[in-house]
Amino acid sequence: MDSLMTKRSRYTCLPVVQPCGKAVLILAVLYLGFSASMFGQSMAGLAALNGTVRDPSGAVLAGAKVSVVNSALGIGRALLSNDDGYFFAPSLPPASNYQVTVEKAGFSRFVVQSIQLTVGQNLSIPVQMTVAAQSETVTVTGSAPLVEETKTGISGVVDSLQIVNLPINGRRVDQFALLTPGVTTDGASGGVSFRGVPGGNSFLQDGNDVTQQWGLDIAGGAVVPSSISQDAVQEFQVQTSGYSAEFGRAVGGVINTVTKSGTNNIHGSAFWYFRNRTLNAQDPYSKDASGKLFNPPEYRHQAGATVGGPIIKDKLFFFGSGEVTRRNFPLVDTINNAQFYSPSGAYVGQCGASAVPTPGTPASAAQCAAAQAYFQRFFQTVPRSLSQNLGLGKIDWRPNEKNTVSASFNLLNFTSPNGAISSVTANASGVGSNGIQSAKTRNARISDTYIFSGSMVNEARFGWFKDRRGQDISPALTPPNGLLSGLTVQGQGSLGVSTNIPNIQP
Repeated sequence: MDSLMTKRSRYTCLPVVQPCGKAVLILAVLYLGFSASMFGQSMAGLAALNGTVRDPSGAVLAGAKVSVVNSALGIGRALLSNDDGYFFAPSLPPASNYQVTVEKAGFSRFVVQSIQLTVGQNLSIPVQMTVAAQSETVTVTGSAPLVEETKTGISGVVDSLQIVNLPINGRRVDQFALLTPGVTTDGASGGVSFRGVPGGNSFLQDGNDVTQQWGLDIAGGAVVPSSISQDAVQEFQVQTSGYSAEFGRAVGGVINTVTKSGTNNIHGSAFWYFRNRTLNAQDPYSKDASGKLFNPPEYRHQAGATVGGPIIKDKLFFFGSGEVTRRNFPLVDTINNAQFYSPSGAYVGQCGASAVPTPGTPASAAQCAAAQAYFQRFFQTVPRSLSQNLGLGKIDWRPNEKNTVSASFNLLNFTSPNGAISSVTANASGVGSNGIQSAKTRNARISDTYIFSGSMVNEARFGWFKDRRGQDISPALTPPNGLLSGLTVQGQGSLGVSTNIPNIQP
């Protein structure tokens, strides 16, 4: 079991890596009220706004009233610019349509509308006040040049428009990370590789670590279609280098995912994707036992829905997502070895003295027939299927303007009989090295963001993560003689069973 407890202070406790001692916990509590604005950054899974208020001459204005509002999320923050004219609003949920209003006696009201905040962003807003001859308001839209003045790392954001509109095979949303420069596919694991560094990546979901520690990869690994429903993801940030210490535990890159939340408006989606054999091209290497081209019957269904909205307007919100995947994709297995079979599929192997345990003793006709029959079991269409269920539930509660509590739970159930070999065709391995793939993932989180004052914010997070993967021998594919070990004959491998299974990763 992986656990993660993070507080908005100088201390982070990671019980999986090293249990936190009592002294550290006491110090963490003592420092619990440290201001987030002291560090001027946004925590993982959240965003922030900052700015400096100036008069027409460029001099800073202290004591200006600043309000940060998002009506859809029920968020309202009231701040004051400090002696340097600076204001900072941390721990804001990534979303669109934020509005910042700045007011100061003797000056026109300054309003910035339609601000888009993305995960991990600390957006700087230049505020230039004008002297008011009468009551008037200066309004600026979000299309104004807003920058991240404090950003030092190299990162990119895949937003909701890209997630919804770009084509992707299998709805594996983390593969959109390949849109970021310096990120490519890791050929060994099927995951992502940063700057040519395979593995060693960190995966976050709403700020909590969901990295599978056995293989240091994403929950469920490369064998599952997806670890979270594509429709449940709002956006994610891909950090390739230069990221701050709060992310840590990564020598490659960081993929920081934010899930959707409920708002003051009811919203949802539903989908169903389907494919079958009539839509597939003919594989020129798929052949049956007689050597004829064969297109195995395949179909795949992916269906799901999401719904979110208010339970109590401006106070309590919910979001839920569910997705199921059902796939049938038989595997054509043959032996492509000129020592035993011709290109047309005829047996040409020699059964002589070397085929029996006693050297120099000729094999009987029955022994040769038995050996040929043993080979023949590798010419078959292996039944193979896949079943996956995904679910996410999330609650956001804002009892007052100073406090925000969020909790979520995500699960994945996956099983694939005879799915250890994922290729369309196989050379004996479809029978000899095959097995049952499975994965069960659970992760839960709860966080609390409390605003003590305009210059003091505390965030506490607790996360629990469990990822269990397994490979087991398929009883239907075991040799008829009960041999449960590897077997190679004249260079032809995969004639026994896989020596890598059973294998369970806790």
